[in-house]
Amino acid sequence: MVRNQVPSEGDKLLDHIAHWVPDLDAASEPLESLGFVLTPWSEQHASARPDAPVTPVGSANRCIMLRSGYLEILAPLAPTSIGRELQAGIDRYVGVHLLAFGSSDTKAEQARLEALGFPQRPVVALRREVETETGDTVTLRFTVGRAELGSMAEGRVQFLTHHTPEHLWQTRYLGHPNTAEDLAEVWIVVADLDEAAARYSAYLDLPAGRNGPGTATIRMSRGRVSLFTAEAFREQIPAAEVPTLPFIAGYGIAVANPARARELADRAPGVVVNDTLPRASGADPDGFAAVLPGSAGGTLLFSRSGVLGTAH
Repeated sequence: MVRNQVPSEGDKLLDHIAHWVPDLDAASEPLESLGFVLTPWSEQHASARPDAPVTPVGSANRCIMLRSGYLEILAPLAPTSIGRELQAGIDRYVGVHLLAFGSSDTKAEQARLEALGFPQRPVVALRREVETETGDTVTLRFTVGRAELGSMAEGRVQFLTHHTPEHLWQTRYLGHPNTAEDLAEVWIVVADLDEAAARYSAYLDLPAGRNGPGTATIRMSRGRVSLFTAEAFREQIPAAEVPTLPFIAGYGIAVANPARARELADRAPGVVVNDTLPRASGADPDGFAAVLPGSAGGTLLFSRSGVLGTAH
């Protein structure tokens, strides 16, 4: 592990996003072609409390571990409540449906959100088994607090606390050929920008700043959330699709060598590369967007900052 993935008290991080897909293998192919190293297939388990039985939740994943944050590919395995939730999201569109924020105390975040009137599902203890670099099998442990289904219309929005980050961020998964380093930003396209900006500001307990017509951004201690109207998002990435409103459109990845990432993207089957991005003052001049095929869905930005537009 190269960075502390658990924030200090009171801080919030952009922890990870997840693509919800019908087929893990098919979704993995374009991401591997883009130069990402993926973790092995893993089935997820959970318990309602630490001393409760651990049972399968009906989903499996693969991850792309970054120096800070990570990407997840998540697929349903069985018609459990979680499996049905994933399938319902996939039926809307294949792509990013999950946005997870890191906290040092998920239970405290849950209490704060409930006091503000955000409906919350019961906190769960999530578990899954992984193999370490020495060949041992260990259990990854997370405390997860999810917004009640439907209360955050963009998808599954949640806080989580990592209890075993040293086993999740393994060195062997951090050396990506495309030089990817950090999950820098996530993009949400909405119908009502004022409502969404106020809601996410309250959810994160952080101010939302306006960047220009049709855009707003919330900056955390690590990473940021940027909100767009459909028109403003299409101006930023003309090749990106807007399948429905609202939706989580994609995310920005900070890379050490954008030229190397571009070489791989140009050869990736089914990936549409868009380098005609608006160049605001302070924006990375060598950044480009990659629109993933329908097997994975979503749009990625590769640039030194990982931020769409200006990082300031």
